Amino acid sequence: MSKDHALLRYDALQEVVNIGGGHAATSLAKLIGRPIDMDVPFVELLTYEEVYANVQSDDTIVKVVLSELLGRQYGVFLFVIQPDEAEKLAQLLLPEHDQFSDELIDSSIKELSNILVQSFLQAVMSLINKPLIAALPQITTDLFGSILSSVYMQQEQYSNELIIIKNNFYSAGHKIEGSLYFVPKPEALELLLHQLGV
Repeated sequence: MSKDHALLRYDALQEVVNIGGGHAATSLAKLIGRPIDMDVPFVELLTYEEVYANVQSDDTIVKVVLSELLGRQYGVFLFVIQPDEAEKLAQLLLPEHDQFSDELIDSSIKELSNILVQSFLQAVMSLINKPLIAALPQITTDLFGSILSSVYMQQEQYSNELIIIKNNFYSAGHKIEGSLYFVPKPEALELLLHQLGV
């Protein structure tokens, strides 16, 4: 399948991402007790080389939250954020704290990742009318390229293309920035698109 043709099929996923982003913004606003603004979210299909060149270099140290889908095992979500951005996120989510330990920062990242993943799953479930459940999130810190290649091998996914879901949120002038990646199991994406009626 050509990249252009594949991206046309992801119009359905774009709609899901729009719905999921709206759910996430609402949940975040309730969490921090302040209004949340959101850029229009998007989904893109990129090669490894495009990801490393345009999104995140493979030798960058990042914090990553992994959330694997259970049941049919569609795949795994990765929420990726740089350590300095992670601390800014903790400050935004927990303004009552003056100092942030690694544990507190990691907890904040996992909470945001969980909100994003669950919002996305709720959007999908509302369209396919089937339950989707993610396992408890796990967090790790390593080189971005090492984490990404390791996850792809674990998912038995050897395609050179990645699905990237991007949401940027703002509150009181502060930006919450991170990338949400979905690494599907082989044929899982085709199954999901079929269930979406594509």
